[in-house]
Amino acid sequence: MARAAARFGEIPVTETVILRLLMLLGREISAILEQSLRPHDLNETDFRTLMMLFSQPDGVAHPSDLCAFVSQSPANMTRVADALHERGLITRVASEEDRRRTILRITPAGEALALALLPQMTAQTIALFESMSAAERQALLLRLHALIVQVDRCTQPMPEPVAMAQGELP
Repeated sequence: MARAAARFGEIPVTETVILRLLMLLGREISAILEQSLRPHDLNETDFRTLMMLFSQPDGVAHPSDLCAFVSQSPANMTRVADALHERGLITRVASEEDRRRTILRITPAGEALALALLPQMTAQTIALFESMSAAERQALLLRLHALIVQVDRCTQPMPEPVAMAQGELP
């Protein structure tokens, strides 16, 4: 990074290193989760989807609602729902209010798998943060939240310019 900054002085070195570390950290954590889930024939997205349904009071959600929570496109969410449905971990039925919408519901087998996985996943999560105090974890959470808010601001589309009537000043 220092060599690149020496050639192009406007590079924000600290910020660039932070972003790189966040990306590497995300990949490594995903790999740890994938390794734990592989023996259960699940991937991280399948697990997050199953956990979202598990966490709902009635175990129900619409695929479109889950897309944002598990960071997946509608097309990929369909693939995930198909895989979980084929394994008997969720059911899919058409909504009575709107036949175009599908309702996903966790099954007893899906709940049992979620409950079986939670002790291991909880232990891994605790192990990842054991070197940080509660105050450090809380401070990290606040900083990451602020960064997510800023990322959202930076990714919002720019508003279309408002057409002015002839003779109006901007």
